[in-house]
Amino acid sequence: MEESDIKGGMKAARIFEFLSEEESEEFVRVSEPVVFAPGEIIIREGGTPSSLFVLTSGVVEVMKRVPGRGTRKLAEIDASDGRTVVGERGLLGSSGASATVRVGSAGEVEAIKIPREAFREMIRAGNPAAYKLATRITRLLARRLTRLDEEVVGAIRELDRRGETDLDVFRDKLITEWMV
Repeated sequence: MEESDIKGGMKAARIFEFLSEEESEEFVRVSEPVVFAPGEIIIREGGTPSSLFVLTSGVVEVMKRVPGRGTRKLAEIDASDGRTVVGERGLLGSSGASATVRVGSAGEVEAIKIPREAFREMIRAGNPAAYKLATRITRLLARRLTRLDEEVVGAIRELDRRGETDLDVFRDKLITEWMV
């Protein structure tokens, strides 16, 4: 993958659309192309905070462990439907990953990796592009949290309507119906 491919892949991802040409170049300089084989894990649930990956081709599965119930697939992300990112929490946070992201069995996944340490160095240096991306990620995570809050309230109402009070039922509904 050439530098122009990295730049194009990043610009096609909505999370980067607000950056100026110069700011985009700053991320291109610290980014690296990566290829993952079918079944390979990109991010492991509970693992140390990781890099941000812009998916440029292929399909990944988002998996979540459910205590006492094994692992469940929450979502499938196809990069051909539009460039998207995974691992954004890993750039900002210090807690382990909330889910596992692994390559589907159909074929390899190509991505652009923004290493966590490179991003953190940009932040330490006071780089405006890094602060803009951090703000964008924070807003994205806040929207997800709001959506999760709404889904929790909806799940509670549905269980109340059905007369169920079992905590296991609530947990299963929450885990299986919450989309990343």
